[in-house]
Amino acid sequence: METFDPCCANFINSHYGLLMVYEVPVIHPTVSLNGAQIGDPDDLEGLYFESWDVADDGVTYNVKVRPGLTMHDGTPINAETVRYMIERNLDTPGGGNWLLRNIAFVTQPPTVLGEYELEVVADQPSPMTMQSFYMSSSAAIDSSVVDANATDEDTWATEFFQRNVVNGSGPYKLVSRVPDQELVFEAFDDYWRGRPAYDRVVFKIVPSAAERVQLLRSGAVDVALGLGTAEFAALEGADGVNIVQSPSANMVYIGLGNEVEPLSNKTLRQAISYAVDYEDILTNVYQGDARRLRGPINSSSPFSIGDEIGYDRDLDRARELLAEAGYDGETLTLSIDSSRSEHELIAVRFQSALREAGINVEIEQLTPAVFAERKVGENRMAMFVDEGLPWIDDPNYTLSIFLEGGVFGNYAQYSSARVDEIIAEGWVELDPARRVELFAEAQRIIVDDAPWVFLAQPNYKIAMRDTVGGYVHYPNEIARIAQFEPAS
Repeated sequence: METFDPCCANFINSHYGLLMVYEVPVIHPTVSLNGAQIGDPDDLEGLYFESWDVADDGVTYNVKVRPGLTMHDGTPINAETVRYMIERNLDTPGGGNWLLRNIAFVTQPPTVLGEYELEVVADQPSPMTMQSFYMSSSAAIDSSVVDANATDEDTWATEFFQRNVVNGSGPYKLVSRVPDQELVFEAFDDYWRGRPAYDRVVFKIVPSAAERVQLLRSGAVDVALGLGTAEFAALEGADGVNIVQSPSANMVYIGLGNEVEPLSNKTLRQAISYAVDYEDILTNVYQGDARRLRGPINSSSPFSIGDEIGYDRDLDRARELLAEAGYDGETLTLSIDSSRSEHELIAVRFQSALREAGINVEIEQLTPAVFAERKVGENRMAMFVDEGLPWIDDPNYTLSIFLEGGVFGNYAQYSSARVDEIIAEGWVELDPARRVELFAEAQRIIVDDAPWVFLAQPNYKIAMRDTVGGYVHYPNEIARIAQFEPAS
């Protein structure tokens, strides 16, 4: 875990731990879909927020905090807790800051109206203001712990919170931690939703996916996270093991460096998109447990225009476009994260498919750290296999983190003035029909520009012993292990 500080956690492993020990304002309610339990992406229910109303101006929110909730030592959770959380997030450089300023458009701390009531005012309307509060960055933290550990150089005690959990607010307490080995949590007896089902939960850090498979098979662990296609195949039919899967909004793509020669040539990017054998990847990499991704909005979104867009394999068209682009046979480099087995399989099939069209590709394997660095550094990759999961299922969120000009997550360095205009208009447009029209236009522009090769939406899978139940699939695909319970 890179940090225990809710304000500043950017990686999945940190969120697993944070959701054990801290309470957040809202959650997506659980519904059944095709036999799976999911958090409804189109609805919210309150946790430490009891209720909220938005005024006719679309920017003023009256929020009521649920009375009677406390931190682990009995300190009340109230309106001042929320005001302090928002002020701290606004003044620290992390995910909480980004969500408030770029998704909720909240740039000032709220006003406390009473012990359990406050007013939050945004700079402009957003369809996702309240959804932004379901992230762990909005956790209820104890201001007195921050004050006790702050320094002149670190006024918000972020260095202390990076390594420590003191007086949390969630269903479990962190009782011990050995960095890079294990974390041990114990149930908080007075948790307001009821004491958790398990007295004790141990996170074991096991870098080898193959070893995690063996531990699960033997019953030495109850849940194994971070497994890939090969590991799930090895667990098929294993005695006492369940593989739970749900449709996912996760988008697997090959980024094409829009500012890296020769891929700055749109015609060459289109040729590459026609050369890929998409069905081969769906069948042989994901073994049928994935859907085709045809554009920048996941296929389960009501905003997706689905089969109206996208590339299908057409070698003749690919060769025509190669000639038009002036491609002269130079070798293109495809970079992959060496820790991702599916990405290596994709790379090999991509290389083979492009060879048939007359495009030469070499595969470059990078360590996870170097791969992450080169996504954003000066030495940008020409082509790379990557994934993007929109944690909020709205096209404004998706495009503004992956494909808006100049944003951090736009690793392919794509830029379209018209797409940027649509993103800006989408934030303030309240008419649902007009938003559908806008984002249909954006999808057509982006697919024509071919900044990515749009590949697949693989199902999310999690492996656990058949004695464990309670898994709910949330839009951000972070398993809330605190909700797990005996299957019986």
